[in-house]
Order: sequence, then C-alpha cells, then structure tokens
Amino acid sequence: MTLANLIMLGLGLTALIIGAVLLMRRGGSEASVYVRRITGTMLGALGIVLVIFAIGLSNMRSVSNA
Repeated sequence: MTLANLIMLGLGLTALIIGAVLLMRRGGSEASVYVRRITGTMLGALGIVLVIFAIGLSNMRSVSNA
C-alpha cells in the first residue's frame, strides 16, 4: 500500500469514526439533533467511500504487478 493509499485510508477511518460519534451523541434542541444526524450520516458515507476506494486501489496495484 502506498503512502497516498494509507493517507486516504486514514482520512476515511477518521471521517467514519467522527460520523459515528456524532450519530451517537444525545441532547440539544430538535434542530441541533437534525443537523448532527445529517452531518454524522454524511461523514459516515464519506468515510466508507474513502476506505473502499483506498482498499480497491491497493488491490488493483497488487493485481497489476502480478
């Protein structure tokens, strides 16, 4: 795995963790809960996409070297 893939994987995992934390937080007004859910969902989706893309690029590199 190259440095770029590791950075993408790290950013994806970070976004996924922050999204999960935001989704699990409680309290606040109805509007703040709504914003927190949207933000958490978007960060989670970004994290999943980045992780899948980083793993896919890593696998493509190993297939092309074979």
